[in-house]
Amino acid sequence: MKRREFLFSSLSAATVLSPLLASRARADETHPRRVLFWVNCGGYPSADAFFPGGTETNFQLSPMLTGLQAVKDDLVIVDGIDIRRSGLNPRGADHLRSMGKVLTAKDILPSSSDPENEGEAGGISIDQLIAQRLGRQTMELLVADRARDTMREQPFALGANRFKTPTVDPGQAWSRLFGGFQPPAGEDPAVRAARLRRLNLRKSMLDGATSDLVRLRRELVGIERLKLDVHEDAIRRAERSVQADLDSTPPPNICRVPANRFGDASMTGRAAAHLDLTFAAFACDRVQVAGLVWGSSGYHWPYAWAGVQVDSSIHDEVHHLAGPRRADYIRAHQWDWAQLGAFVQRLKQTPEGTGTMLDNTLVVGISHFGEHHDIDRIPVVLFGNAKGRLRTGRLVRVPAGTNNDKLLTSVAHLMGAPIAGIGDDPNCGPLPQL
Repeated sequence: MKRREFLFSSLSAATVLSPLLASRARADETHPRRVLFWVNCGGYPSADAFFPGGTETNFQLSPMLTGLQAVKDDLVIVDGIDIRRSGLNPRGADHLRSMGKVLTAKDILPSSSDPENEGEAGGISIDQLIAQRLGRQTMELLVADRARDTMREQPFALGANRFKTPTVDPGQAWSRLFGGFQPPAGEDPAVRAARLRRLNLRKSMLDGATSDLVRLRRELVGIERLKLDVHEDAIRRAERSVQADLDSTPPPNICRVPANRFGDASMTGRAAAHLDLTFAAFACDRVQVAGLVWGSSGYHWPYAWAGVQVDSSIHDEVHHLAGPRRADYIRAHQWDWAQLGAFVQRLKQTPEGTGTMLDNTLVVGISHFGEHHDIDRIPVVLFGNAKGRLRTGRLVRVPAGTNNDKLLTSVAHLMGAPIAGIGDDPNCGPLPQL
Protein backbone atom coordinates (compact mmCIF):
# COMPACT_ATOMS: atom_id res chain seq x y z
CA MET A 1 0.00 0.00 0.00
CA LYS A 2 3.04 2.26 0.05
CA ARG A 3 3.14 2.32 -3.75
CA ARG A 4 1.93 5.45 -5.48
CA GLU A 5 0.19 3.41 -8.17
CA PHE A 6 -1.30 -0.04 -8.56
CA LEU A 7 -1.38 -1.77 -11.94
CA PHE A 8 -4.76 -3.27 -12.74
CA SER A 9 -5.46 -5.97 -15.26
CA SER A 10 -8.65 -4.33 -16.52
CA LEU A 11 -10.24 -0.92 -16.81
CA SER A 12 -13.22 -2.05 -14.74
CA ALA A 13 -10.92 -3.17 -11.93
CA ALA A 14 -9.19 0.21 -11.93
CA THR A 15 -12.55 1.98 -11.83
CA VAL A 16 -13.82 -0.08 -8.91
CA LEU A 17 -10.67 -0.41 -6.81
CA SER A 18 -8.66 2.76 -7.34
CA PRO A 19 -10.87 4.89 -5.01
CA LEU A 20 -9.90 2.54 -2.16
CA LEU A 21 -6.23 3.34 -2.69
CA ALA A 22 -6.97 7.05 -2.31
CA SER A 23 -8.76 6.69 1.04
CA ARG A 24 -5.67 7.59 3.06
CA ALA A 25 -5.28 10.82 1.16
CA ARG A 26 -8.95 11.63 1.78
CA ALA A 27 -8.50 10.90 5.48
CA ASP A 28 -5.76 13.53 5.66
CA GLU A 29 -8.14 16.30 4.53
CA THR A 30 -9.06 18.82 7.21
CA HIS A 31 -12.75 18.99 6.28
CA PRO A 32 -15.31 16.26 5.59
CA ARG A 33 -14.94 14.70 2.18
CA ARG A 34 -18.66 14.12 1.65
CA VAL A 35 -22.08 15.50 2.53
CA LEU A 36 -25.60 14.09 2.22
CA PHE A 37 -28.70 16.27 2.30
CA TRP A 38 -31.67 14.07 3.28
CA VAL A 39 -34.88 16.05 2.74
CA ASN A 40 -37.86 14.64 4.61
CA CYS A 41 -41.36 15.81 3.74
CA GLY A 42 -43.27 14.80 6.88
CA GLY A 43 -42.74 17.48 9.50
CA TYR A 44 -44.33 16.55 12.84
CA PRO A 45 -47.79 16.64 14.52
CA SER A 46 -46.55 18.77 17.45
CA ALA A 47 -43.15 20.11 18.48
CA ASP A 48 -42.76 17.73 21.42
CA ALA A 49 -43.13 14.77 19.07
CA PHE A 50 -39.88 15.74 17.36
CA PHE A 51 -37.80 18.04 19.56
CA PRO A 52 -36.42 16.63 22.82
CA GLY A 53 -36.67 18.32 26.17
CA GLY A 54 -33.69 18.68 28.46
CA THR A 55 -30.41 20.54 28.22
CA GLU A 56 -27.80 20.82 25.49
CA THR A 57 -25.99 17.65 26.51
CA ASN A 58 -28.56 15.95 28.75
CA PHE A 59 -31.64 15.09 26.72
CA GLN A 60 -33.70 12.09 25.72
CA LEU A 61 -34.62 11.50 22.12
CA SER A 62 -38.19 12.39 21.23
CA PRO A 63 -40.76 9.78 20.05
CA MET A 64 -40.06 10.45 16.36
CA LEU A 65 -36.29 10.12 16.86
CA THR A 66 -36.10 6.96 18.95
CA GLY A 67 -34.56 5.15 15.97
CA LEU A 68 -31.47 7.35 16.29
CA GLN A 69 -30.43 6.00 19.69
CA ALA A 70 -27.41 4.14 18.31
CA VAL A 71 -26.02 7.37 16.86
CA LYS A 72 -27.17 9.79 19.58
CA ASP A 73 -23.57 10.67 20.43
CA ASP A 74 -22.91 11.45 16.76
CA LEU A 75 -25.71 13.95 16.13
CA VAL A 76 -26.70 17.56 16.72
CA ILE A 77 -30.41 18.38 16.86
CA VAL A 78 -31.02 22.02 15.92
CA ASP A 79 -34.24 23.50 17.33
CA GLY A 80 -35.58 26.84 16.11
CA ILE A 81 -34.79 27.01 12.38
CA ASP A 82 -37.45 28.71 10.22
CA ILE A 83 -37.96 29.02 6.50
CA ARG A 84 -38.52 32.69 5.68
CA ARG A 85 -42.19 33.28 4.87
CA SER A 86 -41.72 35.52 1.86
CA GLY A 87 -42.08 35.48 -1.89
CA LEU A 88 -44.29 33.47 -4.20
CA ASN A 89 -46.61 30.89 -2.63
CA PRO A 90 -48.35 29.09 -5.49
CA ARG A 91 -51.36 26.92 -4.69
CA GLY A 92 -51.17 27.69 -0.96
CA ALA A 93 -50.31 25.62 2.09
CA ASP A 94 -46.59 26.33 1.54
CA HIS A 95 -46.12 22.96 -0.19
CA LEU A 96 -44.16 24.50 -3.02
CA ARG A 97 -42.58 27.50 -1.33
CA SER A 98 -41.12 25.40 1.49
CA MET A 99 -39.66 22.76 -0.84
CA GLY A 100 -38.24 25.46 -3.08
CA LYS A 101 -36.57 27.28 -0.18
CA VAL A 102 -35.44 24.52 2.16
CA LEU A 103 -32.00 24.21 0.51
CA THR A 104 -31.85 27.54 -1.33
CA ALA A 105 -33.23 29.99 1.28
CA LYS A 106 -34.28 31.97 -1.80
CA ASP A 107 -37.78 33.10 -2.81
CA ILE A 108 -39.11 30.91 -5.59
CA LEU A 109 -39.96 32.37 -8.98
CA PRO A 110 -43.12 32.15 -11.10
CA SER A 111 -43.00 29.55 -13.83
CA SER A 112 -43.39 30.57 -17.45
CA SER A 113 -43.56 27.00 -18.77
CA ASP A 114 -45.64 25.14 -16.16
CA PRO A 115 -49.37 25.49 -16.92
CA GLU A 116 -50.15 25.02 -13.23
CA ASN A 117 -47.54 27.64 -12.32
CA GLU A 118 -46.06 25.64 -9.46
CA GLY A 119 -42.94 27.77 -9.45
CA GLU A 120 -39.26 27.60 -10.29
CA ALA A 121 -36.10 27.65 -8.23
CA GLY A 122 -35.14 31.12 -7.08
CA GLY A 123 -31.44 30.42 -6.72
CA ILE A 124 -28.72 27.83 -6.24
CA SER A 125 -29.20 25.20 -3.55
CA ILE A 126 -26.55 24.65 -0.89
CA ASP A 127 -25.58 21.19 -2.16
CA GLN A 128 -24.77 22.50 -5.63
CA LEU A 129 -23.01 25.56 -4.22
CA ILE A 130 -20.75 23.38 -2.07
CA ALA A 131 -20.02 21.12 -5.03
CA GLN A 132 -19.09 24.09 -7.22
CA ARG A 133 -16.88 25.70 -4.59
CA LEU A 134 -15.04 22.48 -3.76
CA GLY A 135 -15.01 20.82 -7.17
CA ARG A 136 -17.05 17.80 -6.04
CA GLN A 137 -19.32 15.43 -7.98
CA THR A 138 -23.03 15.35 -7.14
CA MET A 139 -25.91 12.89 -7.17
CA GLU A 140 -29.60 13.66 -6.64
CA LEU A 141 -32.13 10.93 -5.82
CA LEU A 142 -35.86 10.82 -5.11
CA VAL A 143 -37.69 8.09 -3.21
CA ALA A 144 -41.18 8.41 -4.63
CA ASP A 145 -44.09 6.43 -5.99
CA ARG A 146 -44.40 8.62 -9.05
CA ALA A 147 -42.05 10.68 -11.19
CA ARG A 148 -43.12 14.27 -11.77
CA ASP A 149 -41.27 17.40 -12.76
CA THR A 150 -42.53 19.99 -10.29
CA MET A 151 -41.26 22.00 -7.36
CA ARG A 152 -42.74 19.39 -5.01
CA GLU A 153 -39.92 16.95 -5.79
CA GLN A 154 -37.04 19.30 -6.58
CA PRO A 155 -35.25 21.15 -3.78
CA PHE A 156 -31.97 21.00 -5.75
CA ALA A 157 -31.05 23.81 -8.15
CA LEU A 158 -28.06 25.08 -10.09
CA GLY A 159 -29.43 28.61 -9.99
CA ALA A 160 -32.53 30.67 -10.73
CA ASN A 161 -34.95 28.73 -12.96
CA ARG A 162 -32.47 25.83 -13.12
CA PHE A 163 -33.71 22.74 -11.32
CA LYS A 164 -31.36 19.79 -10.75
CA THR A 165 -33.92 17.04 -11.19
CA PRO A 166 -33.39 14.00 -8.92
CA THR A 167 -33.45 10.44 -10.25
CA VAL A 168 -36.39 8.22 -9.20
CA ASP A 169 -35.40 4.87 -10.71
CA PRO A 170 -32.59 3.14 -8.74
CA GLY A 171 -31.55 1.20 -11.83
CA GLN A 172 -31.06 4.40 -13.77
CA ALA A 173 -29.08 5.90 -10.90
CA TRP A 174 -26.91 2.79 -10.74
CA SER A 175 -26.17 3.01 -14.44
CA ARG A 176 -25.11 6.63 -14.17
CA LEU A 177 -22.90 5.95 -11.20
CA PHE A 178 -21.26 2.67 -12.09
CA GLY A 179 -22.25 1.27 -15.43
CA GLY A 180 -21.68 4.08 -17.84
CA PHE A 181 -24.82 2.84 -19.57
CA GLN A 182 -27.13 5.39 -21.21
CA PRO A 183 -30.44 3.99 -22.49
CA PRO A 184 -31.13 5.04 -26.08
CA ALA A 185 -33.72 7.76 -26.54
CA GLY A 186 -37.18 6.31 -26.94
CA GLU A 187 -36.15 2.81 -25.87
CA ASP A 188 -39.01 0.68 -24.61
CA PRO A 189 -38.90 0.48 -20.78
CA ALA A 190 -39.10 -3.32 -20.85
CA VAL A 191 -36.13 -3.48 -23.24
CA ARG A 192 -34.21 -1.02 -21.11
CA ALA A 193 -34.89 -3.04 -17.96
CA ALA A 194 -33.74 -6.24 -19.63
CA ARG A 195 -30.59 -4.54 -20.91
CA LEU A 196 -29.85 -3.13 -17.47
CA ARG A 197 -30.24 -6.51 -15.82
CA ARG A 198 -28.08 -8.21 -18.42
CA LEU A 199 -25.28 -5.65 -18.52
CA ASN A 200 -25.06 -4.37 -15.00
CA LEU A 201 -26.81 -6.54 -12.47
CA ARG A 202 -27.02 -10.23 -13.30
CA LYS A 203 -23.24 -10.38 -13.37
CA SER A 204 -21.48 -8.38 -10.72
CA MET A 205 -19.16 -5.68 -11.97
CA LEU A 206 -16.61 -7.13 -9.55
CA ASP A 207 -16.51 -10.43 -11.42
CA GLY A 208 -14.08 -8.92 -13.91
CA ALA A 209 -11.79 -7.79 -11.12
CA THR A 210 -11.40 -11.14 -9.33
CA SER A 211 -7.68 -11.53 -9.99
CA ASP A 212 -6.98 -7.99 -8.88
CA LEU A 213 -9.00 -8.48 -5.70
CA VAL A 214 -7.09 -11.65 -4.85
CA ARG A 215 -3.72 -10.04 -5.55
CA LEU A 216 -4.54 -6.87 -3.63
CA ARG A 217 -5.95 -8.76 -0.65
CA ARG A 218 -2.68 -10.74 -0.29
CA GLU A 219 -0.80 -7.46 0.14
CA LEU A 220 -3.06 -6.07 2.84
CA VAL A 221 -3.12 -6.66 6.58
CA GLY A 222 -5.31 -5.55 9.45
CA ILE A 223 -7.46 -2.50 8.90
CA GLU A 224 -6.50 -2.18 5.22
CA ARG A 225 -7.82 -5.66 4.44
CA LEU A 226 -11.01 -4.87 6.33
CA LYS A 227 -11.43 -1.68 4.27
CA LEU A 228 -11.16 -3.71 1.07
CA ASP A 229 -13.80 -6.14 2.34
CA VAL A 230 -16.15 -3.25 3.20
CA HIS A 231 -15.52 -1.63 -0.18
CA GLU A 232 -16.35 -4.85 -2.03
CA ASP A 233 -19.41 -5.45 0.16
CA ALA A 234 -20.75 -1.94 -0.53
CA ILE A 235 -20.72 -2.58 -4.28
CA ARG A 236 -22.32 -6.02 -4.05
CA ARG A 237 -25.03 -4.82 -1.64
CA ALA A 238 -25.94 -1.95 -3.89
CA GLU A 239 -26.13 -4.31 -6.88
CA ARG A 240 -28.44 -6.68 -4.99
CA SER A 241 -30.61 -3.84 -3.75
CA VAL A 242 -31.14 -2.40 -7.22
CA GLN A 243 -31.80 -5.89 -8.61
CA ALA A 244 -34.45 -6.51 -5.95
CA ASP A 245 -36.13 -3.21 -6.81
CA LEU A 246 -36.18 -4.07 -10.51
CA ASP A 247 -37.53 -7.56 -9.82
CA SER A 248 -40.38 -6.17 -7.70
CA THR A 249 -41.49 -3.67 -10.34
CA PRO A 250 -43.37 -4.77 -13.47
CA PRO A 251 -40.92 -4.26 -16.43
CA PRO A 252 -43.37 -2.42 -18.76
CA ASN A 253 -43.68 0.34 -16.17
CA ILE A 254 -40.14 0.34 -14.82
CA CYS A 255 -39.71 4.13 -15.05
CA ARG A 256 -43.16 5.43 -14.18
CA VAL A 257 -45.31 3.04 -12.24
CA PRO A 258 -48.71 4.39 -11.11
CA ALA A 259 -48.97 4.86 -7.34
CA ASN A 260 -51.52 2.07 -6.98
CA ARG A 261 -49.07 -0.40 -8.52
CA PHE A 262 -46.63 -0.04 -5.62
CA GLY A 263 -46.97 -2.32 -2.64
CA ASP A 264 -45.28 -1.98 0.72
CA ALA A 265 -42.27 -4.09 -0.21
CA SER A 266 -41.67 -2.13 -3.39
CA MET A 267 -41.73 1.22 -1.63
CA THR A 268 -39.49 0.16 1.21
CA GLY A 269 -37.27 -1.64 -1.28
CA ARG A 270 -36.84 1.50 -3.32
CA ALA A 271 -35.96 3.50 -0.21
CA ALA A 272 -33.36 0.90 0.75
CA ALA A 273 -32.00 0.85 -2.80
CA HIS A 274 -31.39 4.59 -2.81
CA LEU A 275 -29.64 4.45 0.56
CA ASP A 276 -27.49 1.56 -0.66
CA LEU A 277 -26.67 3.50 -3.80
CA THR A 278 -25.69 6.53 -1.76
CA PHE A 279 -23.43 4.46 0.47
CA ALA A 280 -21.76 2.77 -2.50
CA ALA A 281 -21.31 6.08 -4.29
CA PHE A 282 -19.63 7.53 -1.19
CA ALA A 283 -17.54 4.44 -0.45
CA CYS A 284 -16.28 4.25 -4.03
CA ASP A 285 -15.81 8.03 -4.26
CA ARG A 286 -18.06 8.29 -7.30
CA VAL A 287 -19.79 11.33 -5.79
CA GLN A 288 -19.04 13.49 -2.77
CA VAL A 289 -22.21 15.60 -2.55
CA ALA A 290 -25.53 13.73 -2.50
CA GLY A 291 -29.15 14.81 -2.15
CA LEU A 292 -31.97 12.42 -1.29
CA VAL A 293 -35.62 13.53 -1.21
CA TRP A 294 -37.65 11.19 0.98
CA GLY A 295 -41.12 11.37 -0.54
CA SER A 296 -42.32 14.67 -1.99
CA SER A 297 -44.33 17.61 -0.75
CA GLY A 298 -47.81 16.14 -0.24
CA TYR A 299 -46.75 12.55 -0.97
CA HIS A 300 -49.09 9.56 -0.71
CA TRP A 301 -47.28 6.58 0.83
CA PRO A 302 -49.49 4.09 2.71
CA TYR A 303 -46.92 3.30 5.50
CA ALA A 304 -48.52 -0.06 6.22
CA TRP A 305 -44.97 -1.40 6.69
CA ALA A 306 -44.67 0.93 9.73
CA GLY A 307 -47.96 -0.23 11.24
CA VAL A 308 -50.05 2.69 9.95
CA GLN A 309 -53.46 1.98 8.48
CA VAL A 310 -54.64 4.35 5.74
CA ASP A 311 -56.68 3.76 2.63
CA SER A 312 -54.23 5.43 0.27
CA SER A 313 -52.50 8.56 1.55
CA ILE A 314 -50.37 9.49 4.55
CA HIS A 315 -50.81 13.14 3.55
CA ASP A 316 -54.58 13.29 3.25
CA GLU A 317 -55.46 10.84 6.01
CA VAL A 318 -52.78 11.55 8.64
CA HIS A 319 -50.99 14.86 7.99
CA HIS A 320 -54.31 16.65 7.60
CA LEU A 321 -55.61 15.00 10.77
CA ALA A 322 -52.51 15.57 12.89
CA GLY A 323 -54.48 15.72 16.13
CA PRO A 324 -56.66 12.61 15.99
CA ARG A 325 -54.04 10.65 14.01
CA ARG A 326 -51.08 11.80 16.15
CA ALA A 327 -49.91 8.26 17.00
CA ASP A 328 -49.92 7.23 13.33
CA TYR A 329 -48.16 10.47 12.37
CA ILE A 330 -45.35 9.72 14.83
CA ARG A 331 -45.16 6.06 13.89
CA ALA A 332 -44.82 6.76 10.16
CA HIS A 333 -42.07 9.32 10.44
CA GLN A 334 -40.31 7.49 13.23
CA TRP A 335 -39.71 4.87 10.54
CA ASP A 336 -38.33 7.53 8.16
CA TRP A 337 -35.78 8.85 10.63
CA ALA A 338 -34.82 5.33 11.68
CA GLN A 339 -33.83 4.55 8.08
CA LEU A 340 -31.54 7.56 8.04
CA GLY A 341 -30.16 6.53 11.43
CA ALA A 342 -29.30 3.08 10.08
CA PHE A 343 -27.46 4.70 7.16
CA VAL A 344 -25.45 6.86 9.58
CA GLN A 345 -24.69 3.82 11.71
CA ARG A 346 -23.37 2.06 8.63
CA LEU A 347 -21.04 4.98 7.94
CA LYS A 348 -19.91 4.86 11.57
CA GLN A 349 -19.13 1.14 11.35
CA THR A 350 -17.08 1.45 8.15
CA PRO A 351 -13.34 2.04 8.65
CA GLU A 352 -11.72 4.79 6.60
CA GLY A 353 -8.23 6.13 7.07
CA THR A 354 -7.55 6.37 10.79
CA GLY A 355 -11.26 6.66 11.59
CA THR A 356 -14.57 5.84 9.93
CA MET A 357 -16.59 7.01 6.97
CA LEU A 358 -18.74 9.06 9.33
CA ASP A 359 -15.68 11.09 10.32
CA ASN A 360 -15.36 12.09 6.68
CA THR A 361 -19.09 12.54 5.99
CA LEU A 362 -21.56 15.18 7.13
CA VAL A 363 -25.21 14.10 6.98
CA VAL A 364 -27.90 16.80 7.07
CA GLY A 365 -31.42 15.55 7.87
CA ILE A 366 -33.99 18.29 7.33
CA SER A 367 -37.72 18.64 6.68
CA HIS A 368 -39.28 21.45 4.68
CA PHE A 369 -42.33 21.36 6.98
CA GLY A 370 -42.48 21.91 10.72
CA GLU A 371 -45.75 21.31 12.52
CA HIS A 372 -48.21 19.95 9.97
CA HIS A 373 -47.91 22.46 7.06
CA ASP A 374 -46.10 25.21 8.92
CA ILE A 375 -42.62 26.34 7.87
CA ASP A 376 -41.41 27.56 11.26
CA ARG A 377 -39.26 25.44 13.58
CA ILE A 378 -38.47 22.83 10.96
CA PRO A 379 -36.77 19.54 11.92
CA VAL A 380 -32.97 19.63 11.55
CA VAL A 381 -30.49 16.94 12.62
CA LEU A 382 -26.80 16.95 11.69
CA PHE A 383 -24.76 13.74 11.90
CA GLY A 384 -20.97 13.41 12.02
CA ASN A 385 -18.31 15.49 13.72
CA ALA A 386 -17.07 17.12 10.50
CA LYS A 387 -13.46 16.03 11.10
CA GLY A 388 -13.65 17.30 14.66
CA ARG A 389 -15.14 20.67 13.74
CA LEU A 390 -18.64 19.90 15.06
CA ARG A 391 -19.23 18.92 18.69
CA THR A 392 -21.88 16.21 18.62
CA GLY A 393 -24.21 14.66 21.19
CA ARG A 394 -26.01 17.97 21.54
CA LEU A 395 -29.42 19.60 21.41
CA VAL A 396 -28.85 23.14 20.13
CA ARG A 397 -31.58 25.75 20.53
CA VAL A 398 -31.20 28.86 18.39
CA PRO A 399 -32.94 32.22 18.91
CA ALA A 400 -36.48 32.67 17.62
CA GLY A 401 -36.61 33.98 14.07
CA THR A 402 -33.42 32.22 12.93
CA ASN A 403 -33.77 31.39 9.25
CA ASN A 404 -32.43 28.38 7.41
CA ASP A 405 -29.94 30.47 5.43
CA LYS A 406 -27.70 30.58 8.54
CA LEU A 407 -27.94 26.81 8.93
CA LEU A 408 -27.05 26.23 5.27
CA THR A 409 -24.14 28.63 5.55
CA SER A 410 -22.86 26.74 8.61
CA VAL A 411 -22.99 23.47 6.67
CA ALA A 412 -20.92 25.04 3.88
CA HIS A 413 -18.36 26.22 6.44
CA LEU A 414 -18.15 22.77 8.01
CA MET A 415 -17.46 21.37 4.53
CA GLY A 416 -14.66 23.85 3.91
CA ALA A 417 -16.56 26.36 1.77
CA PRO A 418 -16.51 29.63 3.77
CA ILE A 419 -19.37 31.41 2.01
CA ALA A 420 -20.76 34.69 3.38
CA GLY A 421 -24.35 33.48 3.07
CA ILE A 422 -26.93 32.08 0.70
CA GLY A 423 -30.36 32.91 -0.65
CA ASP A 424 -32.30 36.06 0.11
CA ASP A 425 -29.60 37.27 2.53
CA PRO A 426 -26.23 36.57 0.86
CA ASN A 427 -24.42 37.94 3.91
CA CYS A 428 -26.43 36.17 6.62
CA GLY A 429 -23.39 34.40 8.09
CA PRO A 430 -23.34 31.03 9.92
CA LEU A 431 -24.90 29.91 13.18
CA PRO A 432 -22.54 30.67 16.09
CA GLN A 433 -23.84 27.57 17.88
CA LEU A 434 -22.41 25.34 15.16
